Order: sequence, then C-alpha cells, then structure tokens
Amino acid sequence: MSKVWILVADDMSAASVAGIAEKSGCSVDALVFGDASRAEAVAGLGVGSVSLYETEETLAESMASAIAQRAVKELPAAVVLSDNATARAIAGAVAVELNAAVATNVTSVKVEAGKTVVEQLAAEGEAVRVLEATGPVVCVIADGGEEAEQSAPVAVETVSAEQAHDMKVVATNVDAGGSNGLATAEKVVGVGLGIGEKENLSLVDDLAAALGAEVACTLPLCDNYHWFEHNRVVGTSTQKISPRLYMCFGSSGAPQHMTGVRSSKVIVAVNNDPEAPVFRECAYGIVGDAKKILPVLTEAVRKA
Repeated sequence: MSKVWILVADDMSAASVAGIAEKSGCSVDALVFGDASRAEAVAGLGVGSVSLYETEETLAESMASAIAQRAVKELPAAVVLSDNATARAIAGAVAVELNAAVATNVTSVKVEAGKTVVEQLAAEGEAVRVLEATGPVVCVIADGGEEAEQSAPVAVETVSAEQAHDMKVVATNVDAGGSNGLATAEKVVGVGLGIGEKENLSLVDDLAAALGAEVACTLPLCDNYHWFEHNRVVGTSTQKISPRLYMCFGSSGAPQHMTGVRSSKVIVAVNNDPEAPVFRECAYGIVGDAKKILPVLTEAVRKA
C-alpha cells in the first residue's frame, strides 16, 4: 500500500483534507464528488491525481459500492475525509470492503515501514492519541486542521461508477419560505449564548438591518432555547458559510461553530471574556458587553 485517498464531497473542507493527506509520505489520489469546478479546485491542492464523479443527475452515495470495489483493487493505506454526510457514506462502504479500521478527529496520517500511524484528538481536544495499524485506515479529520497550499494543478479525469439500483435525482425542490440566504450572504451577524435574554436579539436584528446582513446563530440557541430555526445555525453539523464579513456577538468561539465560519474573509468578535477562544480566530476583537456595543455599532453603521 503506497497511496492515500482523499474523498471530497464539499467545497469547504477540501483544503483541510488534502493538508493532512499530503503529509502522509504517500502519493495522494483525490476522489471528488460534484462538478468540474470542485474538481479543478482540488486539483491545485498538491494531489497526484483527481478523479471526478459527477453528481448532477445522481447521488454520490449511490456510487459507494463501486468506490469500495475500486478501493479493493488499489488498496490505499488510508482514506481521508471530512465529517461530511456524503463522504462518510462512501467511506463506510470502503471500510467494510477493506476491513479497515476507522478513526475520527484525526489530525495526522503517516505511512511508514508498512504501517499507518494516525494521530487523533482525545479528551475533548486536550490530548492526542497515537494509533498504529498494519492495514488500511479510514480517517475522518478533526475540524480546524492545517490546509494544503496551492500548487500547480494536475489533470482532472472524469470517471463513471456503477450506481446501486440505478438511483437518479429526478427533482430538487426548494421551499422558498425556508431559504435564509446564509449560503450566499456577503455579510452575516452571528449571535451566541452571551447575548443574554431573548429580548436582546432585537439588537442583533437592528445591526443586521443596518448592514444589509443575514442573521446566524450558534447551535444551543436553536436546539436548547428554540430562539431560531435550524436553518439559521452555522457550524460543523449544520452549514458552513463564507461571507466577506462575519460579526459574532456573545459566541465563545467553540470549534463546532467556528468551523462553520472559518472561511469568512473578515471575522469580527465581541465577547466580555478576554480569554474567549473566538479572539484567536478573529481579525478584529472587542472585549466588552455585546448588549452595550451592539447599539453603538448600529448607530455608527447608520451614520456611515
């Protein structure tokens, strides 16, 4: 086994997946599920080859069995992917066919002396566990890993795969009432538990209106407090956004949330805890009470 595969089924995680795989000591083959633009972006991430499985008219998951059979023929030492539902479904089929070990929260993969050595976060990120296997390993990466640098792109080969039960996409229906524009918004105002009482959300709405921005929230405000619908949550398990400006108020900067906004061009954070992790992620930070700072910022925007 002398190669590592990466499975790429979304745009946000491609650089992080490639960043871990390229340090494995093996050549890296990228299997991309989506369209040509996604494959071309991956082609410039230091990989050795790119196979594009187009999914405009079919589900990538329906190709899982065929991808698993390819894995049996090529025997990658490791299969690296993000915590993406489509990639996980395909990786699961691969793991079964290869009788492979599975590791999550992976930060490093190295293949040396016939063994695959994997490092993964443990104890809620406070420790690193080192794993060793003599066979293939399916590796789901941890959030926030080092991203691959841009390189000269390799050629993209479009390939086909046999689909289970000939599954096809026959329609994609969008509920206009449920669309919130976060995916394409250039400016987003986010809010976390530090905002305090529910009545303080009006301060967030006022700033968003002044900026012409969308409003997002952290997961607890939806799941625990039910102050927002699920389509407003940004994070690892929900949706990832990449606006030009992301302003967050009362968010501590938990990895689950920051992974969802890390591709923002500029992040501005307001939190009353000077040690909050969010200040390590932002371009500009203000230590203070979000309830007092929000009206000041809103007035400044209106006067600008």
